[in-house]
Amino acid sequence: MSVLTWVAFIICAAAVVLHYTSTGDSRFLLYAIPGLIMLLIIPMTLAWMSRRSFVQANEQFGSKARACKIGKIDQRMIGDVVRISGEVQKISFRWLNRPHFHIKDETAGIRVIMFTAPSNKIFVGDVVEAVGIVMKHLLTRNRLIISAVSVKRIED
Repeated sequence: MSVLTWVAFIICAAAVVLHYTSTGDSRFLLYAIPGLIMLLIIPMTLAWMSRRSFVQANEQFGSKARACKIGKIDQRMIGDVVRISGEVQKISFRWLNRPHFHIKDETAGIRVIMFTAPSNKIFVGDVVEAVGIVMKHLLTRNRLIISAVSVKRIED
C-alpha cells in the first residue's frame, strides 16, 4: 500500500479514537471499525489485482517484446512492446506505488513507468530488465517513456 493510504488510515483512526473518547458512544464503533478495516482491505485488494493483471500482461506480451538498446528507441516505435535492460539511475514516485525508474544503458537513458509496485525490491544501481510499451511522455510530448508491465532485477 502507498504512503498516502497509510496516512489516510492513520488520520481516520485518530478521528475515530478522538470521537469515541469525547462522546463515549460505542454504537459509533459499530460503523467506524468496519470502515477502518475497509480502508485497509480495499487498497490491498486493488494492489493485489493490479499486480496480478501486470503478471498476466507480462506473460502475454513478454514473449512478443523485442529486445533493443535504449538509444535505438524512437518515435516510430510508439506502441511497440520492447524489452530493455540497464542500470537504475533514479527512482521517483515509489511512495505512491507508481514507481518511475530512470534506466540507462550504454547508449542512452529512458524513464520506465509502472502503475503498480514491482514484485521484487529494486534499488538505485541495480541492473534491471524492463518489458513495456513505448509511449509519448504525457507532459513533454517530444520525450518517450516506457509504460512497463514488468521491471525485474537481473541477478549476476
